[in-house]
Amino acid sequence: MTSIRRTLSLSLLSIGLVTGLVTAALSFWAATDEAEELFDAQMAQMARLTDQLAPAGPLTHFKTPAEFEWTPAHPYEKQLSYRIVDASGTVLIASPSFPKQIDAPPGTTSGYRNLDVNGTQWRLFTLAEPTGQRYIQVSQDYRMRRELGVKIAMSNTLPILIFLGLFGLTIWWLIGRSLRPLVTVSHEVATRGSDHLEPLALQQIPDEIDGLVRALNALLARLQQSFERERRFTADASHELRTPLAALQIHCENLYQDLDDSESRISCAQMLKGISWMNRMVEQLLQLSRLDPQARLPDTTQVNLNKLCRDVIDDQIGFAIARNIDLGLSAPDRPLSLQGSAFYLSLMLRNLIDNALRYTPSGGEVTLTLESVDNHIVMSVIDSGPGLNDEQKMHVFERFYRLGPNGTGSGLGLSIVRLITQLHQARITLLERRDGQTGLVARVDFAPELPDDSGTEVQS
Repeated sequence: MTSIRRTLSLSLLSIGLVTGLVTAALSFWAATDEAEELFDAQMAQMARLTDQLAPAGPLTHFKTPAEFEWTPAHPYEKQLSYRIVDASGTVLIASPSFPKQIDAPPGTTSGYRNLDVNGTQWRLFTLAEPTGQRYIQVSQDYRMRRELGVKIAMSNTLPILIFLGLFGLTIWWLIGRSLRPLVTVSHEVATRGSDHLEPLALQQIPDEIDGLVRALNALLARLQQSFERERRFTADASHELRTPLAALQIHCENLYQDLDDSESRISCAQMLKGISWMNRMVEQLLQLSRLDPQARLPDTTQVNLNKLCRDVIDDQIGFAIARNIDLGLSAPDRPLSLQGSAFYLSLMLRNLIDNALRYTPSGGEVTLTLESVDNHIVMSVIDSGPGLNDEQKMHVFERFYRLGPNGTGSGLGLSIVRLITQLHQARITLLERRDGQTGLVARVDFAPELPDDSGTEVQS
């Protein structure tokens, strides 16, 4: 994923870094070149000053170099030395620090020279007197020249390098501050859910994203209206259908009692079966209309799961007896409880048990188990039905998905179960029985922390 902040920062920092480094390099080169010029001028000035101070006559009254008692005032003073030689190359006078390895050939000419004496680089300047009888020579160690040149150059370059660091930090901070409204808008949009579709009320929106915020607010308004229309339509339609369906079922039951013809009674029984299926679908549509718009549980309490499981078993026992199925409960003696909605948890269990009862053949068994595993609560509905293959497990939580054309369910029960597990931050897993019998285990794990996914898992 591309980051605007990273792209802008890298682009601007690259441009600034290249520009700064080129400027620093040019500044360094110019400073060292100017330092070389300055040192050469200093050598020439010292030679002329020595020439002016030296007497015009013979230098016999000057002390020889060995007679000097000289203490340098600065370490760099030894690196700059002078001597006076005659036309024959004889040294007339020299400072103690003048390198004795440098020969003074006769007929020395004026100007600058670079000398290599025993691996040491020297810079030598020679000044010839107008008479041609004497020559003043000034020498300087190249190491000292380079050292001083680098120091002078660094004094000019270091502020540029410091500026580059401050420039980079400033660019990073300014870009982050300028893009903060985008991060805020992203956070605000991420927190929106089906029950929280209010417009984005953000302050100081930049002109560049003002149109985006307005478009998002318009989209949120349309989504809110659409969700409200869907919820209201589903609730109203389901509610209105309950009364005529109940009346139709009563009339069909009366008609079934009055019919004597076996074929007519079979047809009427099929009508009653279809009406019963429609009643169940309408009831589940009403349940979905209450669940869909919710991103979180409206009210939660501490739910006693032992009592909840017993109540659900009591509600479903009649249906189990009618289908000749053994319905049982396995729960610990100590009470287990969790924070949640008793109504939705009971609705979840009813749908799981109802689904198991409908697909378990006559004479089979359905067991609801409640247990604590690794400090979290696990509820399982175990049946002895035909089970599910891998493809069916992938689609069974989809709305209106039914197991074949002869399925007795409406295709909404497990969709409701999945929504309720999501609301309780739980995970539902479909497993095969491990006792060697056919059947399905619908296991719901209520863990303290679960990854943010669909809340369902399918295993074989």
